[in-house]
Amino acid sequence: MSRSAKSPVTDADTVEREIIARLRAAKLRLRFDKVALRLVGGLKAALASAVPEGQTVVLTISGPIRLPGKTAAALEDIARAAPDAERREIVHDNQVRTRRLTGVPKHMPRVLGFVHSADSDAGAILTLAEARLLDPNRDA
Repeated sequence: MSRSAKSPVTDADTVEREIIARLRAAKLRLRFDKVALRLVGGLKAALASAVPEGQTVVLTISGPIRLPGKTAAALEDIARAAPDAERREIVHDNQVRTRRLTGVPKHMPRVLGFVHSADSDAGAILTLAEARLLDPNRDA
């Protein structure tokens, strides 16, 4: 089925996979080690109910993550308090950026997190994710 014939209702996992594919195509290096996957999974579970429908919080975290428990707790606090604008922090030696998006279709994920190599551009990651979330019919 072609992209244009796809149903407008797409599940959150599919959207996330599409964003990851776009990030890889842009040569932005993401990390998928066990610590990164657990951190992002835990953040999604902890924050999903705290983000209102029609909004998404996108987080980028530079790796490696040496203190995952403390980092996760700090990121939860940052994401819950995140204003509509972008925020930059350093949490346990990891560069963190959060961006709260509004006007997101309700079938989109409410929380997205990306752990990236320190040399990857977190701003580009946020911009590519935002483009997919706010304009779901836009081609890569």
